[in-house]
Amino acid sequence: MTRRRFASLATQAAAGPRRPNIVWIWADNLAYQDLSCYGNRRAATPAIDGLARDGVRFTQYYVAHTVCSPSRAALLTGRQPFRAGIVDVLRPDSPSGLPPDEITIARLLRNQGYRTQAIGKWHLGDKPPYLPADHGFEHYFGMPYSMDMLPAHLYRDSEIIEDLSGARVAAITERYTDEAIRFVRDNRSGPFLLYFSHTLPHPPIVLPAHVRKPGGEIYDDAIGHLDDQTGRLLAALDELKLRENTLVFFSSDNGPMAPGGQRGQLRGRIRDAYEGGVRVPLIARWPGKVPAGRIVHTPAIAYDLFPTLARLAGATLPSDRVYDGQDLWPLVTGEGAFTRSSPFFWVYLDNVTAMRDGRWKLHVGTREKPLETPELYDIEADPGESRNLFESQPAVARKLKEKINEFQKTVPKVWPLQYPVRDPRKMPSGIRR
Repeated sequence: MTRRRFASLATQAAAGPRRPNIVWIWADNLAYQDLSCYGNRRAATPAIDGLARDGVRFTQYYVAHTVCSPSRAALLTGRQPFRAGIVDVLRPDSPSGLPPDEITIARLLRNQGYRTQAIGKWHLGDKPPYLPADHGFEHYFGMPYSMDMLPAHLYRDSEIIEDLSGARVAAITERYTDEAIRFVRDNRSGPFLLYFSHTLPHPPIVLPAHVRKPGGEIYDDAIGHLDDQTGRLLAALDELKLRENTLVFFSSDNGPMAPGGQRGQLRGRIRDAYEGGVRVPLIARWPGKVPAGRIVHTPAIAYDLFPTLARLAGATLPSDRVYDGQDLWPLVTGEGAFTRSSPFFWVYLDNVTAMRDGRWKLHVGTREKPLETPELYDIEADPGESRNLFESQPAVARKLKEKINEFQKTVPKVWPLQYPVRDPRKMPSGIRR
C-alpha cells in the first residue's frame, strides 16, 4: 500500500467516530484452562477473570500454528504464517525473520494515526529488517526470543541494552508492565496500539521471591504473577480514565509447554494440532461496546483479529495479498450475522496436518509425518478427540480430505534452512543446555 493511500485512510478515520485504543496481551504457552474463568482451580486469576466478566469470552478460539513464531506471524499479519515464510520456530542463530514487505497490524494502524509499541517476546527475528521497529512499532522493549533460548538479550527499540540473568530475569514481567503503563500514560490522548507479549509461563520459569507461595507449584505462581501484572495495567487504564475507550484482549500464542499447564479434557500440547495445542483462551473487553458476560462458542482463529482491528481503526485491508481471516466483530458484540466462509487449516512446514470445518476436525499428519490412518473427530461432541470416526463417517472424511488436498496446492514448498549453532551453551536445536 502506498504512503499516499495510507495518508488518505488516516484522514478518513480522523473524520469519523473516535477509534478505540487497543491493548493486546498474551501469555507464552498458556494452556486452555490456566485461567480461573476457564476452569483453573489451582491458581486464582481475578484480574483476567474481571475482563471476562465485563466483556466476552471465547470457548473455541484457535491459534493458527502449533509453535510460537508462526503463531505470532499469523496474528500480526492476518495471514496463514506460510504466506510470510514463517513455518517453524525461529532461533537466535536464524538469519531470517518476518519479511519487511509484510504489513503488520501495527503498520496498518500506525498509518491510521495510532501510536504503537511492542513489549516482551517478539520471536520473529532479531536483526534488521526483522525487528519490531521494522514492522510498524515506534518503540520496542523486550526479548526477541523465548526464555529457553540464548543469548537472552533485552532490547530497547533496535539496541541491545542488557543481558538478562538471575534477578534480572525474575523481575522482567514487572519491568514489562512498568513499560506498558508508561506507554499508555504517555499516549493517553490516543489512539494507541499496545502489543504486550509476556514470556511466562514458558519454561524456564523464574519468578521474584515475593511471588512464590510456600509449598506451591511454580507454574501456578507464574499464572498468579501474570494476573497480578495484568491487574496493574488495567488499574492504570482506569486511573487514566481510558477504560471506556480501550479494547483489551487477553490470549495465548500456543498450548502449554511446561508440565503444569492445565488443558482439562483437551488432548495435546505445543507442537500438536490437537485441541490442547491450538485451542487457547481469548477474552475481550470494551465497556459499552462489548456486552458484559458474553460467551461465544462459535469457532474463531488468530488471523481473524487483523480484519477485526482494521475495521475498528477505520482502515481498509490492502488488496495486494491474501487474507485468511474474517471480521469477528459480530461475534464479539452479538450484533449482526456471522457465517464462517472457509475452514481452518493447520500447516507444519509445507504440509497440511489438520483442518476444522464446522463441527468436524480431520488430522492427516503430525508435524513432518503423515498419519498412517487419518483421524476424524466431532469436536462439538468430543472436544477431547478421543473417538476416531474416520471409518464410521466415510462421506465426511472424504469431503474434508478433498478440501485439504485443494488447500495443499496453495502451500509453497519449503526447503529446511540449515545453519550452525555456535554457542556451546546451547543444544543443536538452539535452546539452552
